[in-house]
Amino acid sequence: MLGGLEKIAREQNEFYILGYAPPDTPEGSCHTLKVKMNEGGLHVRSRSGYCNVKTSHVLEGKPVEKQLEAHATGSQAGSIHGVLEDPYFYTGPNTARVNLAMEIPSDSFQFNKEKRKYHASLNVLGIAYRSDGTIGAKFSDIVNLDLEKDEWKEFTKSPYQYENQFDATPGDYKLTVVLSAGGDAFGKFESPLTIDPYDGKHFSLGGIALTNSPQRVNDIPESLDSVLLEDRAPLVVKGMQIVPSPTNRFKHTDNVIVYSEIYEPLLTSENPPVVAMGYTIFSRASNQKLFSTGAVRAEEFIQKGNPVVPIGMKVKVDDLKPGSYRLVLQAVDSAKNNAPNRMVDFDITE
Repeated sequence: MLGGLEKIAREQNEFYILGYAPPDTPEGSCHTLKVKMNEGGLHVRSRSGYCNVKTSHVLEGKPVEKQLEAHATGSQAGSIHGVLEDPYFYTGPNTARVNLAMEIPSDSFQFNKEKRKYHASLNVLGIAYRSDGTIGAKFSDIVNLDLEKDEWKEFTKSPYQYENQFDATPGDYKLTVVLSAGGDAFGKFESPLTIDPYDGKHFSLGGIALTNSPQRVNDIPESLDSVLLEDRAPLVVKGMQIVPSPTNRFKHTDNVIVYSEIYEPLLTSENPPVVAMGYTIFSRASNQKLFSTGAVRAEEFIQKGNPVVPIGMKVKVDDLKPGSYRLVLQAVDSAKNNAPNRMVDFDITE
């Protein structure tokens, strides 16, 4: 043991520092490193690789952060308009992860041609203010776009969808997201955000995310590694990744999925209860009930011994006429526990 301790001490005091300036690589990508010696018979220990990982406060300390903070507290709304949704799901007792989904007009981006590519940068600052004006959560981000000419033309044809996640404790917030994409123009988005308390000991439900673009994880062209490296947790249910819609506006022909998470501590017991869920659709104009699934058992979503149950259900929109609707999600168990109802508004456009 003494010899081992001596070896550790020697390695901590006798080492070389090798500098390496890596080329620009996509954020979230990982790369292999290998150190070779010119002389034989030497044993080398070194890092085997590195990853280009973003922090949750990319703009911290930069002038652009101060500019966006001034817009966040100012009275002007800005000239960039868009929409956002912010469903949340618990990661532990009294800790929630908010899934931010935004839609931004593509003409908000100011592109410059650099090295035969079209370059633009999107700077984002998000602040969750408590009712007394103090900050409950904060994040910042930068998205760099480097597009070929054909990619740039395709980019301009549809709105840009921005996604991010941040952690927050339960409470009532005003979520303010400020962004700029070149020039003096900026956008300011505000949305109420209420996160209910959760102690991890009682039956409960997370928020609601709607999507019309679920993807099989195996079919996603880029690896999920970059998402995981950024400490982002993709919403996955039965091998399908759910990307929350930023608008909750759908066609009646869309494949709409409702995603949530059931939190059932009793699933870790020797005799776990039966868990069921269901949803009801109402007209927002008349409050008339239009459709209900009834109670649907959740066995296919449960992993043995895991108290967190990601669920996904198809939303029956094919018979809905253009209009405004509300979906109410419920969950129960055979131990006579009822989770708080969760609801989300959505629109059918055609």
